Amino acid sequence: MGNGDIIWWLAILAGGALFIFLPQWLSRRKQAQRLAAFEVGDQVVTVGGFIGTLTAIDLEDNVARLQLATGVEVELVPGALSRNWKG
Repeated sequence: MGNGDIIWWLAILAGGALFIFLPQWLSRRKQAQRLAAFEVGDQVVTVGGFIGTLTAIDLEDNVARLQLATGVEVELVPGALSRNWKG
C-alpha cells in the first residue's frame, strides 16, 4: 500500500465523517439560534401544540415557563418551544 492509497482512504474517511456529522452540527446550531430568539412576553407554540405566553426562559438551566391561561403556568424544557405564534 503506497502513500497515494493511504491518502485516498483518509480522504474517503474524512468525507464520510463530514457527511455524517455536518448535518447534525448544522441542525443543533439552527436550534440554538432559534431558542436564542425567544424573549419573555412572546406568544409561542410548543411542539405539543400548546399556545401561550413565555414568562421566563433560562437556557443555562434548560427551563422555560409558559402561561397558558390566567393563573395557569407550566414549566417545560426550551427545546419544546416550536415557534412564535402569530395568531
